[in-house]
Amino acid sequence: MDLFTRNDGTTLHYNTLGEGYPVVLIHTAYDNYTVFNDVAKKLAKSFQVVLIDLRGHGYSDKPRHIAFQEFADDIIALLDFIYIDQAAFIGHEMAAMIIADLSVRYPGYVSSLTFVNPTSVERELPEERLFRKYAHTIRNWDDEKQSKFLNDKKYYKPRKMNKFLKHVEDTNSISTKEEIQAIEDVFKSTGISDVFSKVVAPTLIIAGEYGERTTTLEAKEVVDLIEHGDFLVYNTSSLYPFVEEEQRFIDDVTQFIIEHCPIRKNHN
Repeated sequence: MDLFTRNDGTTLHYNTLGEGYPVVLIHTAYDNYTVFNDVAKKLAKSFQVVLIDLRGHGYSDKPRHIAFQEFADDIIALLDFIYIDQAAFIGHEMAAMIIADLSVRYPGYVSSLTFVNPTSVERELPEERLFRKYAHTIRNWDDEKQSKFLNDKKYYKPRKMNKFLKHVEDTNSISTKEEIQAIEDVFKSTGISDVFSKVVAPTLIIAGEYGERTTTLEAKEVVDLIEHGDFLVYNTSSLYPFVEEEQRFIDDVTQFIIEHCPIRKNHN
């Protein structure tokens, strides 16, 4: 466990793997960096991979109030701490907004962005939208029955994903209600998706075709906001394309990162 403390006293949990050009992986709301453990090990064969638990998540400190821009500020502070001055960034779902914000306010640190199942919908978290869609059917069911029903809507292969998620650390169980509320509040802030239209960094958008938590339509709306992004749909993926079609994901992002990293540019 590596820990880094910011000037404001917030301690962040992070990890680095491999050597080479840096690639930073950022998880979505309520997840933590262990969601990337498998794909990170494989990417680390070609790159230096940086993993971080966002403030409020995982084993990082959990303030009672979080400002959206603090996520990107934390990431930049960590990169400075470990002497990384530029990297490629991969953000899953809600984290796409975080790395978009980072690229706009800290453009010199960014060679490329990869958004995985991004959304520009505000004021409601993806999980809440999914529940609301089927609330008329499931609102009176017990938790286990609701969970099974929603998993069938979230995942292309629910059994495979449930097996994968057993290996992702459940750190939400050690959070207080107030700490969980702080995460909900920051990701439901209005105006946070406005940053997509300001992105100028090379951008790859990957969307899983199946699953209703975030949809390909939502991802396409992000593409339209950015205007210059490359868009790939993974036909046998849903919420976690980097797990469900892992090798394709590794191949696609590796090619994209290398194409836009300064080392490659300097050789051309």
